Amino acid sequence: MFQRRTTGVVLSFLIATTGFASAKDLTVNLTTSNTLIEQAKKLATASHNRVAIAIVDAGGNLVAFQKMDGTQLGSIELAIRKAKTAVSFARPTADMEHALNSGNYMISTLPNALPAGGGYPIVVNNELVGALGLSGGEGETDAHLAQSTVTTFLQASKAKSTE
Repeated sequence: MFQRRTTGVVLSFLIATTGFASAKDLTVNLTTSNTLIEQAKKLATASHNRVAIAIVDAGGNLVAFQKMDGTQLGSIELAIRKAKTAVSFARPTADMEHALNSGNYMISTLPNALPAGGGYPIVVNNELVGALGLSGGEGETDAHLAQSTVTTFLQASKAKSTE
């Protein structure tokens, strides 16, 4: 458990210090969302997974969605709810799932929250700009894919902004 929390803290620091001048330098719009979706599909395919992918802006509004062929239909709503949960509570949904599994049952009473791995906030310079939600695999698989997608995307965006 300690390793998971440490990883989350390190990644949060990495994301918060990406070096963008401001969050306005990176907005969650259709272009950004489509890039995130393509990255998620690439990572899911490489790990032999099929997922539904939702991107929401800082207000929790759905910007883009895509379901890979063969993904179970139930994953559609779950991906959207995971993205909305990650942006509403400004944390990875896997953290909420781990807290619930550790006995923090209050997590289950939070309104409109889905404490299941796969939602990941998009944070730039400590400013929440949106979130990604994935569903289709086990919670840990979805959580890993979501985290990897956002981290890879932000690193690539940072590299482009410094060119």
